[in-house]
Amino acid sequence: MLTRSTRRLAGLRCTELCRAAVVQGLPVKKQAFGYGDVAPAGAPGFGGDHQLAPPETVQNTVKYISQNMTNLPKYKEIIEGIGYPGQRHSAGGLCTIGRIYYGPGRYDYGRPKRPQSWFANFFYPFWEFGHLMFVADRWVAWRMLRHILGVFICYIPFNLQMNWNKQMIEDYKKGGHEW
Repeated sequence: MLTRSTRRLAGLRCTELCRAAVVQGLPVKKQAFGYGDVAPAGAPGFGGDHQLAPPETVQNTVKYISQNMTNLPKYKEIIEGIGYPGQRHSAGGLCTIGRIYYGPGRYDYGRPKRPQSWFANFFYPFWEFGHLMFVADRWVAWRMLRHILGVFICYIPFNLQMNWNKQMIEDYKKGGHEW
């Protein structure tokens, strides 16, 4: 009985989504997050061999830094990072995040290529973190910035009120009153 219900509802959901996309002229979702092409031209993290693994030569390091650190965040990354009502989220556990841009040519498509030298292998976790937060999935860095600013903005009024109350209690005790 339950399997019949899930099949029936899955069929209805599929037809509603297809009808909404075709009838209303909405863009069709092609990936987990956002709309549009999976790997557009100029997407961060795509490119030559210097994008596929941590740079091990000076030439690859210069290419990596010049192409990635001067590439400004795209509008789509900023919007996905800030968030909006009805935004889709990845269905994963603790470490699973969705990707806006994902496909052949991205460094972690399939099995990631590991560096060959021991020096690059030693610093691989730091490179991986920096590459994900500031190159390949920059929208996650925007999301973290959003949380930090939100906590800070919400914390200021509570901290001010707490300090005012402490000062008021100290003044009350100085006046000879017992608490």
